[in-house]
Amino acid sequence: MLASLSASEVAFQDDVALERTSEVLLVARWPVGGIRTHLGYNYPALRAGGHRCTVVVPQGADAEALQKTLPDSQIIGVPTRGRSCPLWSTVRSCVRSHRFRLVHAHGLTAAAHATLACLDQRVPVVVTIHEPLRRDQFRGVAGATKRWLIGRALARATALITVSEDGRDNLLTFFPNLRRCADRVHTIPNGIDTTRMTASRPLPVEDLRERLDLDDEVTLIGYLGRFMPEKGFPLLLEAISRLRQFGGVRPFHVVAFGSSDYRSVYEKQIAERGMGDSITLLDFVPDVTPVLEQLDLVVVPSLWEASSLVSMEAMSAGVPVLGSDCPGLREVLRGTPSRMVRTGDVTALEVGIREALANLWVDEAFAYAPIARQRFDVRQSARRLVDLYDRLTNDAAPEKTNP
Repeated sequence: MLASLSASEVAFQDDVALERTSEVLLVARWPVGGIRTHLGYNYPALRAGGHRCTVVVPQGADAEALQKTLPDSQIIGVPTRGRSCPLWSTVRSCVRSHRFRLVHAHGLTAAAHATLACLDQRVPVVVTIHEPLRRDQFRGVAGATKRWLIGRALARATALITVSEDGRDNLLTFFPNLRRCADRVHTIPNGIDTTRMTASRPLPVEDLRERLDLDDEVTLIGYLGRFMPEKGFPLLLEAISRLRQFGGVRPFHVVAFGSSDYRSVYEKQIAERGMGDSITLLDFVPDVTPVLEQLDLVVVPSLWEASSLVSMEAMSAGVPVLGSDCPGLREVLRGTPSRMVRTGDVTALEVGIREALANLWVDEAFAYAPIARQRFDVRQSARRLVDLYDRLTNDAAPEKTNP
């Protein structure tokens, strides 16, 4: 249809479209795990608020998965070159089209690409930090240089968003230069779609106990997250090994849903240690609600977190949660019936699981579920994000002149 219109007619239609909606460019180098879930939970509110999103991500399976998460958005895939993916050039082309009123980068790498692309452009740049910063990221001279460059890139952003107060403290500790513009650092906590927890739904399509050939006497423990060292998965494997070795606990089975290149490594370790009858690794599931409804306990043994969506989901479903006390995660679990163990301590994790198997806090978790659904409802945080978008896009809107 556009091909049949004149240039002036196309320009007029573009102006009318901009009056109705605000075009936003989202940028993500690693659109997986928490970032993909975060986008999926917040995107409906952005659309309802009049913000239409286009997403720039690397080409491949992650882009295809994101398209399923954001079915009404346009996904622009950027070819990768070895380990690099020049997102910035595509972002720059998009921004120079003057179609977008705001650029929102998710993650530090995306922030560097977005701020570089927008150096001489008058479009607001928002950055959301989804992972806590760690000292091992900035070792040596190269690390110090990287830290300096990222600090300067973040300082150029119009607004910075952390998903927890722990995340804000972490950001300002690593980049003290941002304290001078602390008014531009906003804490908008993560949230989840709690309506899924209350909506009437059919029985799960697949019964986990039937699939795993488990009877009702077996406690079904869930792990839902990426199969990565930072998520504490190796610690969980070691804790399971110790529980098997020393015994004294009721029958249990761990079912782990996730993804990542480490999966094959962990599957090999499980086979070599003969733990296949105690733990099963399954593929990532986009909707965890049917899974949570079948679990007796959810374990979150992370070494670090900016926040923890899976803990919010589990508590909102009334499932007991055992997590580590790392920053970000502890903020979510604090003030709830959930139990915490010392971060990175396999003995503490083993004892925590052992105690949970002996005395699960099912009634407490069930009673807390309505409170969790209110506390973690994404509509509260999404409203704050929409308000920020509205303010920044209105501030950046060009002044109208009378003919």
